[in-house]
Amino acid sequence: MVLLDCWTYTCIFCLRTLPVLKRLYSKYAQDGLVVIEAHSYEYEFAKEHSNIAKALLRYRVSDVPVAFDTENRTWEAYGNTYWPKHILIDHNGLTRYEHAGYGSISDFEGAVVELLEEAGKKPAETSGLDVANPEDEIYDTYGMQFVGMAPEICVGYSRLRKFGNRHKMKPDSANIMSDSGSHEVNTVYLRGKWTWERERVAYSAGGREPNPAVIMYYNSAKRVHGIMGTVDGEPGKAEIRLDGKPLSKDQLGKDCRLESGNGSEGQISVVDVTWPFMHNLVRTDKPEVHEIEIIPRSANFAFYTFVFG
Repeated sequence: MVLLDCWTYTCIFCLRTLPVLKRLYSKYAQDGLVVIEAHSYEYEFAKEHSNIAKALLRYRVSDVPVAFDTENRTWEAYGNTYWPKHILIDHNGLTRYEHAGYGSISDFEGAVVELLEEAGKKPAETSGLDVANPEDEIYDTYGMQFVGMAPEICVGYSRLRKFGNRHKMKPDSANIMSDSGSHEVNTVYLRGKWTWERERVAYSAGGREPNPAVIMYYNSAKRVHGIMGTVDGEPGKAEIRLDGKPLSKDQLGKDCRLESGNGSEGQISVVDVTWPFMHNLVRTDKPEVHEIEIIPRSANFAFYTFVFG
């Protein structure tokens, strides 16, 4: 039997499901379970084989076959409108179970065991059902969903109608965005010169603003992530400020680091953007309220989406 996982590496719910599928495969491969990861795309950059390969390495997806569904045809063949979606196909080739969205191991394991038993296997005799998800670094890095958490916000014009700034942005044009400093909660603001594109905002160098930024005052999160990339595929960099200050060592996300600032700045917190993916910027032990500023420090910087955990 086959467990088909339609996923994409830019979806936090997909990432949270990967450890569950790894665990199921490790338990039931000997009984005939085959797990296939069909990687589709949500952003254009996730069509590129090199980016998918980097994601597989980062998230340690190595023991199961991965289909590069770069035109989303497998994703669409199962009537999909979700990331992720999981399909269980029995030993006769019939689709028997479908599950959309994030799921814990209890959402899948019982169905897996039942279909393996139908195929003449006896997996329940060798191991009981898991009572909790496996421990995994993905959960520590990206956090989990909780009630009241800040929402995911994509800033491209295909999804976002407007920014919090008082003036409108023209699509596919460079816009000078002024910032009053007064920000509504869970709303994205821009400062400086930016081009508003279908999936992202791209920094436009040459503006007068010394600290152009993507800004969001979020209501509650333990983890803050940014889907970021560059316009030319070359390495880029951004500075990260929380409530106007550099991140402390305790707040530093997995993909951030501290470096020496200029003049009297002391240390500043930065993120190196070497390929487009979900960068973990901020981590705290409990849900907190902060204003995050992402300040481009390279002319090729591009920002796609805020994601929280």
